[in-house]
Amino acid sequence: MDIRPKIETKSLSFYYGSKQALRNINIVCADRRVTAIIGPSGCGKSTFIRTLNRMNDVIVGTRTEGEILLDGVNINSPAVDVVELRKNVGMVFQKPNPFPKSIFDNVAYGLRINNGRNRSKIEEVVEKSLIEAVLWDEVKDRLKENAFSLSGGQQQRLCIARALAVEPEVILFDEPCSAIDPIATAKIGT
Repeated sequence: MDIRPKIETKSLSFYYGSKQALRNINIVCADRRVTAIIGPSGCGKSTFIRTLNRMNDVIVGTRTEGEILLDGVNINSPAVDVVELRKNVGMVFQKPNPFPKSIFDNVAYGLRINNGRNRSKIEEVVEKSLIEAVLWDEVKDRLKENAFSLSGGQQQRLCIARALAVEPEVILFDEPCSAIDPIATAKIGT
């Protein structure tokens, strides 16, 4: 079977000011495969993951050296539209970060922003995404409630549903299940 690279880094280094956080990373992540980055706390896993959709760009004084290729295109090129990149490379952070909106609107947000799908299609995708994130049964009768009314673990599953809804080419997970109980963790993605 032919396995083609989806993301590839070449001589990737990253700096917070003068402090080098990543040094000469070369890795190939295959298309349609799960790749796990494992290491001790503080070794740069989150920093590395955030380079893959340029989330580190928002931190003043940082710089990236080397190449990060998504389908063979260097994402650090000035020609790359960062908004478009982040549509295609979604991210779920370690701590839940729901929007100050309803449960439904949190999941529907990206759908509306990206292509304004019709209401019935949005409802269908929201339900599907909440099912995939193992949250539907807990919130199906509360979709109009504010997302902050959910527990921490439920908020994190909501953020997972939000990422799944827009069907990005790649989803980066930075310890997304650290706030979720083991039973729900085991069900996500099954």
